[in-house]
Amino acid sequence: MDPMQKFFSWNALRHKWWGLPIFCAMVLIPITSWLSPIITLPEGRTYLIYMPLATCVALLMVFDWAAFPGIVLALFLRYYLRVGVEMGTLMTVIYFTSLFLAWLGYRWQAGSRWSAPLGLMSQPWVRVGWLLIFLTFFFIIVLQIVVESGLLPQYLGMATREFMTLRTLINLQSMILGILLNSHLIYLVIRILRQPRYWRVLRMMLRKQCAPSVKSLEIVVWFTLLCTMVGLLCIEGLSEPFMKILLSDYTLTLLFPVLLFGALRYGYYFISIVWTVILTILFHNYQGFISEQNFIHNLVFVSALMLVYTFTLLLMAVISSRQRLLMKKFRAAALQDPVFGLPNLRAFNRDLAVYPRSLLCFVRVSDMDVLSRNYGMQLRIQFKRQLAMGLKPYLQPGEKVYHLPGYDLVLRLNCDNVDEKLIKLYEYVEDFRLIWNGLPLHPNIGLSYCTVYSPVEHLPILLGELSGIAEMSLTTGKPESNKSDHSQVQTEIRDKVDMLHKIQRALDDDRFVLMAQPILGVRGDSYHEILLRMSEGSDKALIMPDKFLPVVHEFGLSYQMDMWVLRHALMFISQNRVRLPSLRFAVNFTPSTLCRPTFTRDFKALMKEFEVEPFQIVLEVTESHLLQDVKYADYAMRELRHYGCRIAIDDFGTGYASYGRLKAIEADILKIDGSFVRNMLTDSLDSYIVQSICQVARMKHLAIVAEYVETEEQKAALHALGVDYMQGYLVGKPQLLSTLLDVPQA
Repeated sequence: MDPMQKFFSWNALRHKWWGLPIFCAMVLIPITSWLSPIITLPEGRTYLIYMPLATCVALLMVFDWAAFPGIVLALFLRYYLRVGVEMGTLMTVIYFTSLFLAWLGYRWQAGSRWSAPLGLMSQPWVRVGWLLIFLTFFFIIVLQIVVESGLLPQYLGMATREFMTLRTLINLQSMILGILLNSHLIYLVIRILRQPRYWRVLRMMLRKQCAPSVKSLEIVVWFTLLCTMVGLLCIEGLSEPFMKILLSDYTLTLLFPVLLFGALRYGYYFISIVWTVILTILFHNYQGFISEQNFIHNLVFVSALMLVYTFTLLLMAVISSRQRLLMKKFRAAALQDPVFGLPNLRAFNRDLAVYPRSLLCFVRVSDMDVLSRNYGMQLRIQFKRQLAMGLKPYLQPGEKVYHLPGYDLVLRLNCDNVDEKLIKLYEYVEDFRLIWNGLPLHPNIGLSYCTVYSPVEHLPILLGELSGIAEMSLTTGKPESNKSDHSQVQTEIRDKVDMLHKIQRALDDDRFVLMAQPILGVRGDSYHEILLRMSEGSDKALIMPDKFLPVVHEFGLSYQMDMWVLRHALMFISQNRVRLPSLRFAVNFTPSTLCRPTFTRDFKALMKEFEVEPFQIVLEVTESHLLQDVKYADYAMRELRHYGCRIAIDDFGTGYASYGRLKAIEADILKIDGSFVRNMLTDSLDSYIVQSICQVARMKHLAIVAEYVETEEQKAALHALGVDYMQGYLVGKPQLLSTLLDVPQA
């Protein structure tokens, strides 16, 4: 670029002192001087708002030291044309000295933050201290000294030889008003002149500081009311008594609640611009609301009132604007996990409500618990971060990855090209590796998905369903969805929640029904197994346990349910001990109940409360679940067995590692699962399994119970194998517990 072109380029002109800074000073200082409201008093001219000093402050805030040449030149020419070279030079020196010292102190204390915009009054105490209090008082004191020394004539305004006058107070207030209020508007004008695109920033800040609930109609009504009040205050010559009262200086107080409402609702930028324009208009038309009687005192009162208004409005606007910005940040922080830096479950729920139809993709990371224990929590954080970051390039606009508690992620996807998206996502997670201290880590990752419509009901339960389906994906090696229709997923969840409510109401209202099925011993002794049904009402059929027990286990109601059954079984024994003295019950307990530390204590307390002997209760425990916590389960069975109860292992043969566990379990009875007994006469494998179970039970000296005995042939075959007890429809069907009172006991 040619040196001359570079010298006169826009980039140079808007930064160098001889460019835009000097142009703005030469134009704006005379304009703001002309716009400053002035009133002529017997003591001399008095400013109501003094804008030239505010213009100088705004120029310094934009151009820094480069503004001084333009300020000095503009001030000298202004006073040279009015009072000549000597007095113009003296006034320029006074201005320059005051501005230089104030700006030097401000720059020294503000440091690198000196150029922070005036928008929310950043560093308010530094600016108020140096650019308002120090500047105005230093300027007025120096000017007063020069005037009293006779170096300047009094007709220049601002100061007289009598310092302690109301006129001095008005001039001081006018300078404070100008710097406090007008400097912001002038600052915005200069910023837009320097960089026209700053207009977009101003529009953005006006919207950002405005309350979210503000509507256009509200602003129009507020503006109309404000303009009406200002217009009425500016009207002169009204003589009616009513109008005199209405349009007196006292009426200015009615402006305050209107302006305060605008400050709280519309923010700092808006109210500072509007109030600057309105205050200038009011002071130019002061004859409409300042009474001529005791004029000087009324003028001082109005000037002070406007200064208080200005401080209060700006302060309240700053507080409300900052409060809205902080609330916005807090709301954004509430939608993001601070550790992983990902949107959380609350954000996920909110975004689901925005889109009418969504594809949910659940990412299940297995074995991460083991890796976290071995390598620390930082591995878990880094793994989820990098996995989520790697998934983002595969997402369309509006699609997101969300953090779930634990080790999983969930994606909300648009419902277009579903198969293609799932294939790409699964290929990525299959190839994903985290390099941790030079070691590539790749735990198995499963994907599950389903389609939902907004609103999504029972979201936590839906995510639990997807987590279980993702476990299947770890085995099948492909994305899994057990539903072909989105409505089936939500329908099943809704049904499950409805069932949960029924279960809870049944527990609260004792609407469960106990059934008893006889277990007949080959040597003549017998007892009954307690079975559970749920009643919805007197005229409805009973609900079978396979409908409600899965929900009981899933939602952690097993212990509450088991203790309800035990209490009512013991109550029946206690109430009928005279008529049925030899009554014995087998009660089923879930492994989670046995693992509860307080179970044995609660069990013994109920036995003592109903005065039931331990031999009357057989505890049936399903073997296939005991591996959840072997230590606590074995401890509970061992303690209750020593207490005098008998322990029965239910559904033996269906769980994994059954024979290995049998070596360590202390039990008395072994129940053969009915699935083997049902086909033992026609299936050689089932027959062999039953034989092997009987052999192992005899070696452990356990009594044997066979379930699902339905024919005499089965009974004879089981008897030949040494089975001690038979249970099934051949022996007796489940009946209401109360029917035992009608059957004579052997």
